[in-house]
Amino acid sequence: MKRRDLMRLAPVALAAGAVPVAAVAAEETPVMRVFSEWKRVNEFAHSQTDDEAFEKALIERWQVEQRLMQTPSQNERDVLIKIIAWTNFGDGDLESGNPISQPIWAEARALIGGAA
Repeated sequence: MKRRDLMRLAPVALAAGAVPVAAVAAEETPVMRVFSEWKRVNEFAHSQTDDEAFEKALIERWQVEQRLMQTPSQNERDVLIKIIAWTNFGDGDLESGNPISQPIWAEARALIGGAA
């Protein structure tokens, strides 16, 4: 198993052991709905064997990611969902200087009371 595969499994393993069943069954937020779309588009992109089809699918994923970043988070889980999508489960950076990722940092600061 590759490091990338382990990284993708880590959030699932942590969530399965640390999150109460009641929290998992929480009401779906707008961020969660867009994230479901992101996962579908991401899986489709990575299923493409043709470079041109892959690139086209990544453009669609990018559009969904931009919508996701602009969707206001309603809770801590939403902020984590955005981080997961934006970094593609840790494969990418979450730089604070990128204007599209700035809402994540603003939401994270608000969650901790501006202590950062």
